[in-house]
Amino acid sequence: MDFYFDLDLIKSQKVILTPQLKQALEILKMNSQELTEYIQNEIETNPALDICPDCPDTQEHVCPLTLETKEYFEKNDEIIDFMDNNIAERSTLNLSLKDHLLMQLNTVLLSESEIDAAEYLIDNVDDNGYLTITLLEAASFMNFPIVKVEKVLKVLQAFEPSGVCARNLKECLIIQLNQMDIEDENIENIINNHLDDLADNKISSIVKKTGLRREKIIEIYRFIKTLEPKPGREFYGGGQFKYIIPDVVVKKTNEYFEVYVNEDAVPNININSYYKSVLYEDINVEAKKFIQSKIDRVNWLIKCIEQRKNTLLKLSLCIVDRQNEFFKKGKKSIRPLTIEEVAGEISLHESTVARAISGKYIQCSWGVFDMKHLFPSRVPDSKMSGENIKERIKEIIISENKKFPLSDNDIMEMLFKEGVEISRRTVAKYRMEMNIPESRKRKNHSLN
Repeated sequence: MDFYFDLDLIKSQKVILTPQLKQALEILKMNSQELTEYIQNEIETNPALDICPDCPDTQEHVCPLTLETKEYFEKNDEIIDFMDNNIAERSTLNLSLKDHLLMQLNTVLLSESEIDAAEYLIDNVDDNGYLTITLLEAASFMNFPIVKVEKVLKVLQAFEPSGVCARNLKECLIIQLNQMDIEDENIENIINNHLDDLADNKISSIVKKTGLRREKIIEIYRFIKTLEPKPGREFYGGGQFKYIIPDVVVKKTNEYFEVYVNEDAVPNININSYYKSVLYEDINVEAKKFIQSKIDRVNWLIKCIEQRKNTLLKLSLCIVDRQNEFFKKGKKSIRPLTIEEVAGEISLHESTVARAISGKYIQCSWGVFDMKHLFPSRVPDSKMSGENIKERIKEIIISENKKFPLSDNDIMEMLFKEGVEISRRTVAKYRMEMNIPESRKRKNHSLN
């Protein structure tokens, strides 16, 4: 019996789905964890199904989402407190911070000794995202040149969340500035030399020390409050224990990206050798039919898993090609992309692509993302995605004059001049989604 199937044949509702084809579609839709559970259930009902004995233990590839809560950065608590008020709670993929950093480490090109050093540094990052040891301590422990430890640290400091692996609050904020491509000597000067005064609201003192106008100091003050003083806090796990397993891994090597399906996350299956041999023994016809049906089911399951892998790889290669700037530069560079575009390029039906990305996670330098994140919708009459426009709205509001904050209509007109045509209502919607208050609530009356 030929078990080959083409998922792209499912283009018409007139096609009657056989139980086997339904199973193939179900398996395509499963993520790695669901597929592993499915295989375990099959083992219980099909004695002809075996897990390969030389298969790696899948539990080693699972990322446990636990977090041991502790406080470390006490000396900067007062400064952090003045920033905490304006930081909105953010959701994550339920990974622990250390697991999140280790997964990103798998995507960068380092020597074996550098990876060892990176893992040691990550082990010494606290729950807030700060490095708790000095470079000298790390170099001494690893018997590694301090210059190379510093090089490795710079790699880690480029990871998400922005500001992670800093050695103190000032470095954390400066890292965030650099990742936002903001080059402003005044902001850097205030962060490096006047953060304590800023925390104590000693604006007049900073004016005297810097020679900057009061309005400029307050503008910088407002901007600094938008930065994240505790990069690791979005990974606070509350003692929960969950799993996220990437289905696809994207690794940068020189100027190219390697894309592969995470096969280690799914058990490798085959046909039980005993049941194969029994078919050649002198047994009754009914018993032989029963055994053959079980073997056929295993064969079909193997083909379904292989088809899932091929489809997922084909799809992922296309996504990486279309979202190349995202994988090179990060979340701000994501572009609008539709399922229809990808389906047309790889000659698959849209429903097949939708099933293939459903519930799947992709790991890259910037972290682990739901595949659906890589399909941001295009705003009508704009070449930018909704996420891009949100980032631009946030930038506009950060740089506005807090005496006269911009209305949603003002922002709409600014975007229009930049070639982004969206309605005032859409501006308001995006602003609210980012937990940014309306203009009258952003006005600072103390500046008058």
